[in-house]
Amino acid sequence: MNRHEAVYTLIVLPSGGSMKSLRFVTLLTMILFCLSISAGIALSAEKSSVKGKISGYDLEAKTVTITADDGKEMTFSIESDKALQKLDDRLFKGDEVKIRYTEKDGKKLIRDTNDLRGTKPGC
Repeated sequence: MNRHEAVYTLIVLPSGGSMKSLRFVTLLTMILFCLSISAGIALSAEKSSVKGKISGYDLEAKTVTITADDGKEMTFSIESDKALQKLDDRLFKGDEVKIRYTEKDGKKLIRDTNDLRGTKPGC
């Protein structure tokens, strides 16, 4: 028995199949893997954005409320401590901001420092 026959025997003997079925199973596994990755990407939350003016914020509750350009008031929960610090240090009531957010369980979430931006330079 040469080396190739020994490897083939190790592959085929446990399942009793052929090399074609092994290729099929490998191909099927790769396809399922790619589909699962693309499904995960599709299920990840897409960010929405809104522009408006800060009408108030509560650092302890980790929320900020803005009046959007269309006049609608929106409240956001802030998950990023750095974004919260930015709100405390550089952004103030009346400042124009652009907020990127995701929605989860009916809440609008700010998850990253870059999701809360002032429209003026340096904010």
